[in-house]
Amino acid sequence: MRVLVTGGTGFIGSHLAADARRRGAEVIVLGLTDYLVERQNAAWLESQGIEVVSGSVTDASVCAAAMQGVTHVHHLAVAMREAAIDEAYFVAVNLEGTRHLLAAAHAAGVRRFTYCGTIGVFGHRAPGITCEGSPLAPGNAYERTKLAGGRLTLDFHRETGLPVVVLRPADVYGPRDRRLLKLFRGVDAGLFPLLGDGSGRHHMVYIDDVISAFREAETLEAAIGGTFIIAGPEACTLRELLARVAEACGRKRYGFRLPLTPMLAVAGLVEDAAAVVRVRPPIYRRRVEFFTSDSEFNTTRARTTLGWTPMTGLSEGITVTCRWYREAGLMKRRPEGSDG
Repeated sequence: MRVLVTGGTGFIGSHLAADARRRGAEVIVLGLTDYLVERQNAAWLESQGIEVVSGSVTDASVCAAAMQGVTHVHHLAVAMREAAIDEAYFVAVNLEGTRHLLAAAHAAGVRRFTYCGTIGVFGHRAPGITCEGSPLAPGNAYERTKLAGGRLTLDFHRETGLPVVVLRPADVYGPRDRRLLKLFRGVDAGLFPLLGDGSGRHHMVYIDDVISAFREAETLEAAIGGTFIIAGPEACTLRELLARVAEACGRKRYGFRLPLTPMLAVAGLVEDAAAVVRVRPPIYRRRVEFFTSDSEFNTTRARTTLGWTPMTGLSEGITVTCRWYREAGLMKRRPEGSDG
């Protein structure tokens, strides 16, 4: 088995590549090395015997070269939720990049192509419990192009017979994640600003459970042509999430509350001003949406078709993640029993 992981220098991709290598596969990673964390992940992957190709899925020739001899593809390369970036960039990476990879995979006779989507395609405030058949409501360029990329993948399967699977993970966290690092640091300092009342539901999923879903999608015949939501054992309110992070950090308090409405207005003004001068804003609408999100997900289809079960509870996963941040030097070590 020769596995290609696109976006493999990122958080989920680096875990997925390392897991495939541990299972004895030849692994090639196609990813960016623009940022320090990507270069660190690339160096660590190479130390595990994994081939790393620095490049973008926007280049069809790079995709074709990386696909040589590949039997299984995990496509995670993505233009993320960035401010001050126009929609054409998201289209180039998330849609056209996927098109390049699908064509290369079909030409190479790939046995399985797994596309990593996002639960963001359902919107950020969904009443009740969301399943695969729930209404779609992408709210930004990232979500629109990820939805389009997933649809393209399924259409390509129907047209060519390429065996594909689409996974839609919830909010993924765990060791090596940097997206939630600011939250952990803020709570650890007792200074995290909660915008609003924190009553919205957040549904997280631990990295090991995401990787196990990709493993099942990689080989099960029943998964072909399917779309599956991947979420953890439980949802919780944002307030509860902060309380669990505070407990893992040894803190009695997470921080303080601020009114939501004025901060939404500030985020919009800052993002619009930054777009004019083409700089990255310190706060923007998508970041504030974290405080307004309210969703919970049903994983019955993944459990029954993939035989997949999330094994890591939220409190356990948060504790392990907090410990990793400290051991990696990303958060200060705190004496046991200390709240100071």
